[in-house]
Amino acid sequence: MTSQFEIHTATKAQLRTGLLSSGLGEKFANGAEMFLDPARKESWELSRFLIASRVFALLKTDRSQDFLSPELSEIEVWTRNDKGRGIPPAVFIENQQIPWTFSLSHAGDNYALAICRQPQFRPGVDLVNTSTFTQAALQMWFTPEERKNLANRDERAAGIIWALKEAVYKSINHGEPFRPRQIEILPEGKKLICRVRGIHVHFDEAVIRFIERDCLLAAVLNKRNSFQNSEEDQFDNKTNSHSINDASHELIMH
Repeated sequence: MTSQFEIHTATKAQLRTGLLSSGLGEKFANGAEMFLDPARKESWELSRFLIASRVFALLKTDRSQDFLSPELSEIEVWTRNDKGRGIPPAVFIENQQIPWTFSLSHAGDNYALAICRQPQFRPGVDLVNTSTFTQAALQMWFTPEERKNLANRDERAAGIIWALKEAVYKSINHGEPFRPRQIEILPEGKKLICRVRGIHVHFDEAVIRFIERDCLLAAVLNKRNSFQNSEEDQFDNKTNSHSINDASHELIMH
């Protein structure tokens, strides 16, 4: 099966070096003044550079797009709307949006970017430091069934579930707040099953891998608008009842 999305990872040091050599630090720092914490300012700058630099590299080889090898300086990255709220990244060249979908995450010194060049799909990616999980976190953010399944297992098992929850939320949300216990990830045989508010969810692809000893990456790909909020703030597509992975889309674990 050919993957429908791409996952790019980079370290903070790699991004710092790339940004410095590009000479575009001021461009990608634009908007970071909203943050008081220097670490958050840097994360804003490096995240935007990661997106723009990967798009720049991919457009050089993607002949299906109308953009003819733009300069890196011409690529604009939007991660907030006009109200200042965070949105899935959107990329523009000369005020024209590239019809790709993106998801971004970072944890510690690691950054991850998922890109899908088919606009009908939406990726979600998350990085997690598995060594940070505590019993208090399990009680607060995991469902009773998840806690039962994770009993007597190490923090890596909890990290997998948490990273998938975050990735699932990013791939299906339409502006509603993140409520981790409304997304449940449980084993069923050799597979992991995802339910959102009790509804089985099918994902076209799901990937889990460790990029460092304690740094876990999880990513999923979902058809866009497969979930919509009703007036009661519920996901109302109750006909899409599938697992996170089926016989033709095995969960990839490295």
